[in-house]
Amino acid sequence: MITEDSFKRRVSYLRLSVTDRCNLRCRYCMPKGKIQFFSSDELLRLEELKRLLKIFRDLGVCKVRLTGGEPLLRLELESILKEVIALGIRDVSLTTNGVTLSKRIPSLIAAGLTRINISLDTFNKERFFNITGSDSLNSVLRGIEDSIAAGLTPVKINMVVMRNINLDEVEDFVAFAKNHPVEVRFLEVMPTANNFEGTSSLTHDNFVSVEEIKERVEQRAALIPEEFSGSVAKVFKIKEGIGKIGFISPISNHFCGSCNRIRLNARGILKTCLHGPDSANLRLALRQGASDQDLKVVIRNALLLKPEEHFIRPDHYLSQHLQMSQVGG
Repeated sequence: MITEDSFKRRVSYLRLSVTDRCNLRCRYCMPKGKIQFFSSDELLRLEELKRLLKIFRDLGVCKVRLTGGEPLLRLELESILKEVIALGIRDVSLTTNGVTLSKRIPSLIAAGLTRINISLDTFNKERFFNITGSDSLNSVLRGIEDSIAAGLTPVKINMVVMRNINLDEVEDFVAFAKNHPVEVRFLEVMPTANNFEGTSSLTHDNFVSVEEIKERVEQRAALIPEEFSGSVAKVFKIKEGIGKIGFISPISNHFCGSCNRIRLNARGILKTCLHGPDSANLRLALRQGASDQDLKVVIRNALLLKPEEHFIRPDHYLSQHLQMSQVGG
């Protein structure tokens, strides 16, 4: 069964946040100070997740990404992964900060994981601490190395590029992609609720467009474009290199016209647009006794309100709705 929104976009991609907790405090993701995490009773239980995953599968979802917070903090992650694959959803991936990844790789692969995205914004220890509040850079690098060695493919490295913070390391990441079988993906920094509130110490001045990033990359590597695969990333092979380079431009050149994704956070709140308001409370519907058919109606009705595009632009860089750690990007 194919499900479309009101603009005839087929919705087939679910980004599922399994926890809002994280062992890092990245400045562009989490607000400073005391963080109000979801209570344990608010979180979707494993059986509730299984039921919702089946419903999304029935509605046409054929791609699932498991996110957080930091998804490796959810002890049931492997069980969730097995459930997704058991439903016949073969395009399954995981986004992690990599801090505790190495010791979980065997169990994740046993559960069916074949590919992974790892967030890394710097190779510099002092800068890593400044961005994340943690000195765990070596653990993340080990997680990348072990993922490659274990045969996960592709291993994608997500770098959020920020002026006056890590823009000068773009060339180092290009060199890493030249010498390793990975896809380094450069992302524009997105506005979040803590950016809007001014608690992240990031401003619009830190924004770097993909166009500017690509100019820097091409000073160090000749890029060969790959055929468009439907991904939000524009991907290039590196001439005379092992890996690949990708660019993701949600602000300067948004891809709303082909958006096929929805998001479900760890407490069962559906978001049909990353930068939009909450769309439906599926946890509440579940616990009030909604049938599978009832839940499908709730989801379809929410999709009819999915906006044509988000309102964020380089000259309009505020977001009241997005707390990245609770949605998973």
